[in-house]
Amino acid sequence: MLCSAAGEKSVFLWSMRSYTLIRKLEGHQSSVVSCDFSPDSALLVTASYDTNVIMWDPYTGERLRALHHTQVDPAMDDSDVHISSLRSVCFSPEGLYLATVADDRLLRIWALELKTPIAFAPMTNGLCCTFFPHGGVIATGTRDGHVQFWTAPRVLSSLKHLCRKALRSFLTTYQVLALPIPKKMKEFLTYRTF
Repeated sequence: MLCSAAGEKSVFLWSMRSYTLIRKLEGHQSSVVSCDFSPDSALLVTASYDTNVIMWDPYTGERLRALHHTQVDPAMDDSDVHISSLRSVCFSPEGLYLATVADDRLLRIWALELKTPIAFAPMTNGLCCTFFPHGGVIATGTRDGHVQFWTAPRVLSSLKHLCRKALRSFLTTYQVLALPIPKKMKEFLTYRTF
């Protein structure tokens, strides 16, 4: 699958086998500006000027979770509607974290299982972010052409997460749901629980 975001309130998922549209994902209230698949391709995240990151199941089109950017510093003037407009979102290489860059001059790191950021870093004119493929570092780009590097959490993935990642690398959500396994295991494997 390929995901395209074209500055609209929705994103499109495309088949790379037939080069046709699979589905349109709608849920944001403003332009979607960034998207990324998890390393196992079982999740898709989209970031929008509406200050939300939405986590989707790309196979079913189901909205799994929303992460909302709220002001960290109450002294900041909240009269600007786009103070926390998102610019970029990306998955960590192991698939346990997300990084986001917003107009509120902060890089945020989110743990997948939590709904609030676990770390912040101050930055100005943030435009994009990406994790180093082997983890431990996030690079951010700014609108004025600078690149900054940040230390990111390095974790040893649990055996449970490694098994999910391995299975989801080749099984779709529908294939997981068809397996003769307990419901709780299906929920975990399809990221309905973390």
